[in-house]
Amino acid sequence: MRTRKLVTHLVCGCLATGGVAAAQAQTTSSDAAATQTGETLESIIVTARKKNESILKVPVVMTAITQESLEQHATDDLYTVAQRVPGLLIGTSLAANGLQVSIRGIGTTANNATVDNSISLNVDGLQLTQGLAYGIGMFDVAQVEVMKGPQALFYGKNSPAGVISLRSVDPTDTFESSARVGYEYEAEEKIAEAMISGPVSDSVKLRLAARYSDQAGYFRNDAEVIPGLASINPTDRRVTPTEDVIVRGTALFTPDGPYSAKLKTSYQYTDMQGTWPANELGYCPDGTGGVAPRNISFIAGDDCKINRSIRVAWPDPAVFTGLRNGGKPFNTQKQLLTSLEQNINFGNGLTLTSLTGYYWLNQEYLYLASVIGGASALVSDSDFDSDQLTQEFRLASDYDGPINFTLGGFYQDGMQKTAVRLRGNTVLGLADTLNDFAHHIDIDSISFFGQVVWKIAPDLELAPGARWTREKRSHEQYNYNAANGPVGKSVLLDPEIEATNVSPEVTLTYSATDDLTLFAAYKTGFKSGSFNGVIFLTPTTAGSFDDEKVKGGEVGLKSRLLDRQLSFNAAAYYYKYSNLQVGANEISGVTGALILRTLNAASADVYGVDMDATFAPFSIPGFSVQAALNYNRARYTSFPNAPCGNGQTIGQGCDQLLNPATGRYTSQDLEGEPLVRAPEWMGSLGFDYEMPVGDTLRLSFGTLASFSSKYSLNLINAPGFFQDDYVKAGANVTLKAGEKWELALIGNNLNDKITAANCFNSNSQNGVFFGGQVAGAVLPGPAGSDEASCVAERGREVWLRATFRM
Repeated sequence: MRTRKLVTHLVCGCLATGGVAAAQAQTTSSDAAATQTGETLESIIVTARKKNESILKVPVVMTAITQESLEQHATDDLYTVAQRVPGLLIGTSLAANGLQVSIRGIGTTANNATVDNSISLNVDGLQLTQGLAYGIGMFDVAQVEVMKGPQALFYGKNSPAGVISLRSVDPTDTFESSARVGYEYEAEEKIAEAMISGPVSDSVKLRLAARYSDQAGYFRNDAEVIPGLASINPTDRRVTPTEDVIVRGTALFTPDGPYSAKLKTSYQYTDMQGTWPANELGYCPDGTGGVAPRNISFIAGDDCKINRSIRVAWPDPAVFTGLRNGGKPFNTQKQLLTSLEQNINFGNGLTLTSLTGYYWLNQEYLYLASVIGGASALVSDSDFDSDQLTQEFRLASDYDGPINFTLGGFYQDGMQKTAVRLRGNTVLGLADTLNDFAHHIDIDSISFFGQVVWKIAPDLELAPGARWTREKRSHEQYNYNAANGPVGKSVLLDPEIEATNVSPEVTLTYSATDDLTLFAAYKTGFKSGSFNGVIFLTPTTAGSFDDEKVKGGEVGLKSRLLDRQLSFNAAAYYYKYSNLQVGANEISGVTGALILRTLNAASADVYGVDMDATFAPFSIPGFSVQAALNYNRARYTSFPNAPCGNGQTIGQGCDQLLNPATGRYTSQDLEGEPLVRAPEWMGSLGFDYEMPVGDTLRLSFGTLASFSSKYSLNLINAPGFFQDDYVKAGANVTLKAGEKWELALIGNNLNDKITAANCFNSNSQNGVFFGGQVAGAVLPGPAGSDEASCVAERGREVWLRATFRM
């Protein structure tokens, strides 16, 4: 059925535009706000408003990183992008949740695979919001653009906190080919890449690129299990052995006449075999000994620090019978991304664009759901599937007069399926099957958008616009475990939700000179609610959560100074968010099982300043220094019924909403507390220098250091659930022989600072599921307070890389 819809959309797009759309102009500029060409800094070209514009003239707070700079720093995933964009943080979640992205402290914190991220990912025009898509490898990328703040108009669905846009390299006008091999010492990662590109006729150009990588893993699983508890020590201690393959093909069709076309298709296969992700205990407030009622030392020997050593026991397949992969943890993902852009230029200043996108994902995994080294209490043997079809039409004018416009419509037909099978340790007294259920969520979204650009004067531009959205989601749950109730399709309290929204915005831009732009903007944004897709819902349990909304504004300037030796950009912003979608981890008072919920916080204020500068002095040809800084204050202005941590006492703030049946409180008030992943300060500083060596060689050096102040890692904001401030420093050196070959030594995070951007609160000391914690009382109970189970980010990387070109 969905295949027929894809064909229909492709045909409709072709009929509407008369063919396949033109490629965007390829950018070859260098880093963030400018590049050094000759003796001056020149502004680079970006597509923040779906047209090629100088970054100096676009009234958007953004960072652009081009292909040359990405390769120089071995930037091959969003983690390394975040080190170069102050205000951007990436957290790793569990199971099918994928990555959790935050900009200025706003981002998804829910451990829920069926919630949209507040920052959308746009890959060659295809808009994505599910967390697993953000893990797609950044290979053969021409430019990365990170736009901060609400983006309602130009990137498919509304994005209330920002957009990350990846544009892959287009086919070249002449024949080119290249090959690259590399080795990373710490994780023992090997890569091989190849590319071929060029014209095959006067009107058709093709490009094919492929990448293979294989790594042993940066972390080590040092678990030592307690004998007789149905668990085994890991048979592979590295975390995580991974093979990854990416293939991307591009066809560019530019015949004579008004019609042109670009088709891009990418496929990625990722296979992790062993412990995943690098989930470890980072905080143990009550020690590591055994506690009542089980008195088993589940986490004995754990240092409870975020470092290179983790401790997670594997299940014994002789007891956990029927697990896939012989009981060995694994994570296999397949992703397919296709975008077809078609343009027809009517010749009278009007261009019609059709953009058809298709995304398909399949994930199968065996995940260790209890982060304890002494025994494996719970295993998730589950699946996740997603596909979506999108279609956008956009009509844009380019008149010589003072008024131009963009009008368009967007449609999304999406599906998400989670199949959750939770297997318990029967030796520890848990049921063999705790849960076996599936969620099916269908998404039907339509929106219309428009913007008018009015040149009030030659140097003054007013641009009002808005997007109207109607989104429907339907939800089905299927139960396959008789212990949870009737087998088959479940009766749900709220099987359907619908949202309608209008998000207006207006910008005023003053181009005082070619080297100075001032702008002010009022913006709004919206993200639809959805359903909790990772927990089993009873007929009386609400499964949905509400829409997230934002309104506010920003003012800024973009400039080139000192005869274009210096670029300097600054912006101040203030936004008010309501109904933030956040995640909470709680222990069921009935079963003792861990419950992962998505709920709405009341409201939050976010305000701050972004600044960046690049200086390339005439007196030192080939030298430039770059700096960027973000000050951000993100606080809940109202969140009176936030969940308490398990074991959180009245004295620790769990003093709201008294339960008369138990005599204990159930909630805390987080007003004034910081949002998750919201450091007040983030910044980066680096330099680049290139010099000739003899007549044919060039030698380049570069450094980059990024820093962050302290930030929260979990909604409950308890002591121990914070990442301390840190600095990560990198350096690189490259020897080039023109366009023939290059040899590079690249180091990222050379000081080997291991950090986390996501932690989960759980009763690890008592095996996660065996009680002993009391929340909302004077004392916490024998098992004390929650431990912090954190997903650590890979530390030092040292790459040796050789590239050959023809």
